[in-house]
Amino acid sequence: MIAPAVALTGCPAPNRPPDSPAHQRPLRITFLDVGQGDAAVIESPSGRVAVVDGGGRPGADERAGDDPGSRVVVPFLRRRGVSAVDLLVATHADDDHAQGLIAVASRLRVRGALVSGYPGGGRRSAAYGRLLARLRGRGVPVRAAARGMTVDLGAGVRLEVLNPPRPYLAGGNGSDDNENSVVLRVVYGRARLLLTGDAGAVAEADLLRAERGRLRADLLKAGHHGSRSSSGEEFLNAVVPGVAVISAGQESIYGHPHSEVISRLRRRHIRLFRTDRHGAIVVETDGTTLRVTPTRAENESPRALLGAGT
Repeated sequence: MIAPAVALTGCPAPNRPPDSPAHQRPLRITFLDVGQGDAAVIESPSGRVAVVDGGGRPGADERAGDDPGSRVVVPFLRRRGVSAVDLLVATHADDDHAQGLIAVASRLRVRGALVSGYPGGGRRSAAYGRLLARLRGRGVPVRAAARGMTVDLGAGVRLEVLNPPRPYLAGGNGSDDNENSVVLRVVYGRARLLLTGDAGAVAEADLLRAERGRLRADLLKAGHHGSRSSSGEEFLNAVVPGVAVISAGQESIYGHPHSEVISRLRRRHIRLFRTDRHGAIVVETDGTTLRVTPTRAENESPRALLGAGT
């Protein structure tokens, strides 16, 4: 764990030159603004890239070309000079996570994919089925995520799979797909970043049972867009993040993020960044400090340096 300094600026952090020594280049995670959905790009100092979810429009057909994958994720990757994705992660089958990955799988080389594997998820999303078909049609190895797996992104960066367990979780009320979301812990030096997909109360309770002493993280990507069923009191007490990121659409019809979640974060003095208010959110860490850069300043906030206190 680290005690990160959080630098708030109104524009993205400058890129380091490609010939910089690896130990001087940060791990970079960009939480993209895809509206009501999730999409994050992980860039290791080694040059390896992972894309975790791609946003999407529930009920829409990405083949019309007006999906977040085509409009946001692929253009971002190309601006970053990414021609190949080392790992594509679909945390679960919901359209607002999986649909945008179809454009990534269609337009860039993908070396491997990790999916939840929960057997009921594909029945809920035609787009998820098209994603799997596209990956397999292009010969991309697809693995079902399971707790205990680790992915090496080079330069000391690793992704640890914390969820789903085996057997799969039973969430009830049609939430099984969410509760079996792929939950990733990103580890680099002393830095820990926790990406939770749409995991809710059932998954959080299971993680507390299985991982309680190892859940602490400097940054939490809050589950299910800030839904009231996620980021519970006990879970936040175990994670103790200094920074939280919520990916949600402006004036979300689902009421995300919920006021109860915002209150839980504020009571713990957790610094909150939201894609609906801050745009894309760039997180950089050298393994010792954490720098958070929103691309759109809320109320034109001036630059400040804050101690996150984790």
